[in-house]
Amino acid sequence: MAVGASVTKGITPYGQYVLQDIFALTPHPHLYGTIPGIGYPPPWGLICGDMYLLSSFLAPNNLYAYVFALKLPVIAAEMALAVLVYRILKHEIDEKVASKAFLLFLFTPFLIAVGTVWGMFDTLALFFALVSAYILHNNWKASSLFLSVASALKLFPLLLAPLFAILIYKSGKKAGRAVSFLTATLALTALFTFVPMIVYNWPLTNMYNALGYHLGTVNNSYDSQSTFPYGAASPFNVFTLLSNYVNGAIQPPGFSVYLWIPACIAVYALLWRNHTAKQTNSGFLSTIQWSLLMMLTFFTTRIWVSEQNLIFLFAFFALTVFFTRADLSKVHMLWIMLLSFVVVHVPAISFLWMPYPWTLNSASSFASGPLGWTRLLMMAMLTLSWLVLSWHFVARKLRWRT
Repeated sequence: MAVGASVTKGITPYGQYVLQDIFALTPHPHLYGTIPGIGYPPPWGLICGDMYLLSSFLAPNNLYAYVFALKLPVIAAEMALAVLVYRILKHEIDEKVASKAFLLFLFTPFLIAVGTVWGMFDTLALFFALVSAYILHNNWKASSLFLSVASALKLFPLLLAPLFAILIYKSGKKAGRAVSFLTATLALTALFTFVPMIVYNWPLTNMYNALGYHLGTVNNSYDSQSTFPYGAASPFNVFTLLSNYVNGAIQPPGFSVYLWIPACIAVYALLWRNHTAKQTNSGFLSTIQWSLLMMLTFFTTRIWVSEQNLIFLFAFFALTVFFTRADLSKVHMLWIMLLSFVVVHVPAISFLWMPYPWTLNSASSFASGPLGWTRLLMMAMLTLSWLVLSWHFVARKLRWRT
């Protein structure tokens, strides 16, 4: 909300915003204090600015209209994603399976909670990433463009670029095409990231600091004295739970910040080894399965994972289930676990903060109160549950593939 209102005035999306000044004409008990800008590349900040202009034109100084406008791109992305999944599965399998998948992606409570309700835009990045995966072998140039758009919205889809490049090489042993795909994806992502900064004369230093936590260390959201963030939907949230028990900071070792890097490289190496051993096949199913393995590896080894990012895990998991005719109950188990995590971590009552400000105060009091450890315990248990479910499924599918 603060970024959208600020961008329209030419202010960088990576600033520090005084909420009571920005929303002076629409005062609210929770729109007070200083808050930092976004932690994504600038395109989402520009979209937020456009939505602010739209709401200001239709309903000036109306917080509810502004929040609704901010959610419009997310809602559109959710609907587009469901339609995309339907068209893919109808073409690849049959209309009956496609209809089931359409209803699943359109009405799954987890997707609605983090998208329509919360307003997180990971579904928008997922839509472009899925389009990229589907057309990868038929039109690698367009695939590169779509993956670049996804990566310019959320940085972590860029992890798929080397994976897709290897799959291109594997499908036809065309090293030049694979290198061109990887180079084009990286270049376009950089273009979409830096051009807005240059056009609007926003300082690059602020963006560097905002995006630095993806690779480096910044303060933790739970404890400002921590040297780096850990927890949320990451298995490293167990350290937050332990810290609560001993009344002190128990942090993961410093090297764990970068653990995801060798882990992802190991997935690339595994795909390359399977290529040389001729143990894998090409096509969309292969792309989806390897994307699932990549996302699962990343989310397992990353010390901080935002639960909305797990939309990628859910989508690739569900598509693999539909394509392999596996038990659909596993998909339902996964979204129930992920939704439960959102309900516990947020906590869910906080979503009512605008009409009922007391709900956010109540949730914060519970999280920091004597029973706050139950929230941390449930977060750790739910994380372990979906990781066990996902890794067990992936291990079985990898054996099936070979």
